[in-house]
Amino acid sequence: MRGIGSPVGVNLASSCLEIIIDKDYYSIGRWSFPKPDNKVLEVLTEEILDCFDTLRITLNKEKTLALDEGLCNQYLIKLAEWGRTAYQAFFGEDRPNKILTSRLNENVAPTFVSEVMPFPWEVLFEGTEEDYEQGNPEMFWGMRYTPARILNPEKDIADYVLEQAQPSDMLFCLHHRLLYAHKNERPEIEKLVRVTAKDRFTLLGTACNLTNDKSSDPLSDDLLKYLYKASHNMLHFACHCKESRRGDKLLISFIKDEDIVENGLVLELETYKFLLRQGKFLCQPLVFLNACQSAGGADELRRTFNLPKVFIQHGAAAVIATACPVPDMFAAAFAKVFYEFFLRGMVVMDEVTGDKVVKILTIGEALRATRRYFLKEFNNPLGLAYGVYSPASYRVG
Repeated sequence: MRGIGSPVGVNLASSCLEIIIDKDYYSIGRWSFPKPDNKVLEVLTEEILDCFDTLRITLNKEKTLALDEGLCNQYLIKLAEWGRTAYQAFFGEDRPNKILTSRLNENVAPTFVSEVMPFPWEVLFEGTEEDYEQGNPEMFWGMRYTPARILNPEKDIADYVLEQAQPSDMLFCLHHRLLYAHKNERPEIEKLVRVTAKDRFTLLGTACNLTNDKSSDPLSDDLLKYLYKASHNMLHFACHCKESRRGDKLLISFIKDEDIVENGLVLELETYKFLLRQGKFLCQPLVFLNACQSAGGADELRRTFNLPKVFIQHGAAAVIATACPVPDMFAAAFAKVFYEFFLRGMVVMDEVTGDKVVKILTIGEALRATRRYFLKEFNNPLGLAYGVYSPASYRVG
């Protein structure tokens, strides 16, 4: 397999290239072009998600993070097939292709502004026919750039929070049946969060004051009310996400005394509750939805009323979500590596002095570095299923 050659760019992705998608057209800068038919895009989305699902089944069956080189190549070629088809459908004309070629580089984030178009933009493949036939990983946008989404067009990109205040304060929410989340994801991430004595890491449970009525059943507590007023600047959800007739919902265990029991108490955080209980997050947190298909779906309800969108609407600074179900083992490992890049930075060579220095990465750069890490170390391209649903330039202060 052609491996990843160059490291992630060390310059901060301080600029973005807005690609605004409307009902019948899309625009790049001042140029507008006809948008592909929604049915075509839905088919392309489903084909990409089917490929991810087959990969998920393979990883679950083998109980490993790693694929052999040949099998990885098969998945890369299949993803490249649909990614190149999508790229040609959108940008295959001469004018948009030239605009993208002239304006995009690894320090410019292609940012899709649309409230009606969910699509795994990380899989867009801009290479030649030879690149596609070889499954060249460098040609996927998720490996080449730092794609981002703005699902709330009424909010200008300039109005988003640029930096995460310090010290770190994470609320970790898990589902008790996800063993890797409990045994691996939680302790590994806690180590990364707790750097100084001021940094905090809290497991959702009795340590959280969800209600003033101490005798009440935690299942009846309003979790969202607690989240709005809490001091956490990071909310991590390692849990189940399920579709319901009222939109998507997260299933989160309430942990008593940090013990994991077989029949744990489960709270449901549904999208409609954001309308029911209006409010804003006090600390404008980074929200990581490390759950099954937490980015919404192709149907009308889940396009317009999904978890990343409502988190942003109510004050989250940045959101990471998955386009498809992800195996527990992979989800735990991916999150750990992401936080290592995002919170600790990347060791690089200073171009002037030649000394090794630590560069802080933006959220987009950290996601890209994590995708490349798993492709290089494990021949695993599933990181392309993770996307950022806010400007890619968000970073720790």
